[in-house]
Amino acid sequence: MTSPNPMPLSPHDLGAIIGRVQSRYIRAAPPREVFEPLLTDLLQWTGSEYGFLAALLHDEHGAPFLRIEVLTDIAWNDATRALVERHQRGGPQDALEFHNLKTLFGAAITSGEVVISNDPATDPRRGGLPSGHPAMKAFLGVPLFHGGEMVGQLGMANRAGGYDQALVDHLQPLFTSVAAIFGAVRAERARSAAEQALREQQAQLQNTFDLAGVGIVQIGLDGTPHMVNQRLCELLGRTREQQLAMRSEDVTHPDDLPVEMAQRQRLIKGEITHYRTTKRYLHADGHPVWVNTHMTLVRKPDGGPDYFIGVAEDITERMQAEAALRSSQQRFLDLANSVEGIFWEADPHTARLTYVSDRAEAITGYPEQAWLAERFWSTHLHPDDRDRALAEVRAAYSARTSRPVEYRFIASDGRVLHMSSLVAVVRAENGRSLLRGLIIDTSARKRAEEAELAAEAALRANAAKTEFLSRMSHELRTPLNAVLGFSQLLALDTAQPLSPSQQARVQHISQAGAHLLAMINDVLDLSRIESGGVALLPTTVSVQLVVNEALTMVAPAAAAAGVNVQIDPTDPADPAAAAGVSVRADPLRLRQVLVNLLSNAIKYNRVGGSVSLRWPVDAAAGLVHLQVRDTGIGLTAAQQEHLFEPFNRLGIERSGIEGTGIGLVITQRLVQLMGGQMAVDSVVGEGSCFTASLPLVATAGAASLPAGAEAPGAAPASATYTVLYAEDNPVNVELVRQVLKMRPAWRLLVAANGEQALQLAQRERPDLMLVDMHLGDMNGLEFARRLALDPRLSGVPRIVLSADASPDQARAALAAGFASYLTKPLNVVQLLRSIDEQQGRA
Repeated sequence: MTSPNPMPLSPHDLGAIIGRVQSRYIRAAPPREVFEPLLTDLLQWTGSEYGFLAALLHDEHGAPFLRIEVLTDIAWNDATRALVERHQRGGPQDALEFHNLKTLFGAAITSGEVVISNDPATDPRRGGLPSGHPAMKAFLGVPLFHGGEMVGQLGMANRAGGYDQALVDHLQPLFTSVAAIFGAVRAERARSAAEQALREQQAQLQNTFDLAGVGIVQIGLDGTPHMVNQRLCELLGRTREQQLAMRSEDVTHPDDLPVEMAQRQRLIKGEITHYRTTKRYLHADGHPVWVNTHMTLVRKPDGGPDYFIGVAEDITERMQAEAALRSSQQRFLDLANSVEGIFWEADPHTARLTYVSDRAEAITGYPEQAWLAERFWSTHLHPDDRDRALAEVRAAYSARTSRPVEYRFIASDGRVLHMSSLVAVVRAENGRSLLRGLIIDTSARKRAEEAELAAEAALRANAAKTEFLSRMSHELRTPLNAVLGFSQLLALDTAQPLSPSQQARVQHISQAGAHLLAMINDVLDLSRIESGGVALLPTTVSVQLVVNEALTMVAPAAAAAGVNVQIDPTDPADPAAAAGVSVRADPLRLRQVLVNLLSNAIKYNRVGGSVSLRWPVDAAAGLVHLQVRDTGIGLTAAQQEHLFEPFNRLGIERSGIEGTGIGLVITQRLVQLMGGQMAVDSVVGEGSCFTASLPLVATAGAASLPAGAEAPGAAPASATYTVLYAEDNPVNVELVRQVLKMRPAWRLLVAANGEQALQLAQRERPDLMLVDMHLGDMNGLEFARRLALDPRLSGVPRIVLSADASPDQARAALAAGFASYLTKPLNVVQLLRSIDEQQGRA
């Protein structure tokens, strides 16, 4: 209870009170522990019944209100009692607040002056009291100012005798001290609130920091991390402590570090305010972690650099997906560029290409950009194929099926390419339909097919030609056999010799027949060469030996024409060296080449002219040049141009010199088949030089041709032999009969067909059989097979006499067991030689 008549405080007592208040505050006692004793003392010293100390605050609208720090227990009902008790034991949330300013304490707030009311009931500034509130007989409201600002209010009531200014003045030092404490408490509370707000903000920030879906790091200027969030630690596989112990340079991929450091320097220099980059961090296990980073620099108040803030977004999966996509695309591109075709993609509605592979330019000559132009593909289709090809593409799209489309395409250089395009309808990611496919250049295949068809046609034509020539050869040789055979018999008949005029006539017949036979042989030879039917047997051949044999064969013709034929005495100078020169060739065909060249050199020479033969070696080129030079009429440039054309005698056919116009063509073809080349150098009126260049063989020895057989001798008169001739042509039979008159030791048996010949042979068992290859009931090969089945006849020698001069037929006959193959027209001397050889073995 307060004293009704308190004694005025002495300055000493007032100072003591102020000292105690300040001491409590300095000891950091809570405000209530500071203000409650003070309010109790003031009430006692002033003789007041009750009172309060309150802080002045402002609401969110800026309106002032009082928050009670300490209050005399004057509860007047249960509700008020509960409120006061809660205020006394609670925190700031339970504080009592007075917002009604239309009161006496409100007047002190709004006026900023001390309010003294000794008759509150009649004071116009009153606001009334709550029901049950103790009666107020006097009121003193003292606004407390600190630093020029109202910070609180001291309120006391019911002092006996009321309040006056003298009391206020007397207690002013205490009020000033209390105001200072209120100001300090207010500042401390503001500081605590700011710190709490900061702590809450920091906690919220840390929570956000740690829960962010991206990695966040605060980095010092030296690269040392100050803060890292949980996401960054998870991203790099380290604990927070481990991550804070590593500089940013330690966790950045070495290949990305130079760019990173350069960008940070630009931030420090102020060249940029931030930067974004894609880089790789290093995970704790060593694998790279791809991130998109955003780095900024925080500066100090003075503008100097303070630290970096970095945000890292994990894009590893995206980078891996992009890498996989790039790898897939590269594999596709590698495949597309390795395939001999053009991969393409097009819009089905416009037919415009949207993609072509790199092979497009290599195949067609048009660059990629040209292909992507509007209507490029359709405008470069062959006009004859355009409508059909476009219709087939539209049909594929309409039916949503894949199909091949073939057409011709005009290349950049004007070539017409044969193309085959696979057209497929696919659905893109956006749901739209696309045309995709592969264009293959089938030109080579088309050419191969055409070449194959042409080759087949050529083979059929050659086969037909061969068959025709074989039949014609047979049909022509049969009468020629009689013509030449009987002319030879007439010339050789010593029992009934011809007169000189008859001999001349027979000679003309023989020459004409021989010319016709030579033409037939040349035509067949050329046909076989052109059809690939000539089988060469290349070997190492001595040039000297072949030359000697060729010279021997043409010697009679040279003597008859009055032409001197010789080996060039000046080249080669060393006979031993000449004998050692060899070439790679078929010996028989090489002799044929030399005989033909020498024969032409003699035939087209002049009386008293000369023919020289030489074979210089070109070691560097690996060739031997066989040169036949004559002193004949020579050839013009126009004639040389057509020299190797079949049947073209270059106008010489009017000169009376016999020839077929085929010999040089055969010669050239044979030289080419043996791996060589023909050349000619000629001057009209001076002569010509024909050169056959053949591959040189470095060897000291070479195979020679078989030596020519001597003329057949007469058969012994004492011996008797039987020859069976199977022939259905009476003229041919008569010719052989006449020939055998020159060999009286031989008896002739004749059979008109194969069956008859077999029966006759079984009955007579001849010493020799002459067989035509085309008998009426069987061919010669079947006849030989039937003979081989009979042990008594299988060993009988047999010789073919046939008008079929084809090499295949001859090889087949020799393989079937025939001793030799003689062609019609018969060479009587050759037939006699063959008969004599068999007689010698009998």
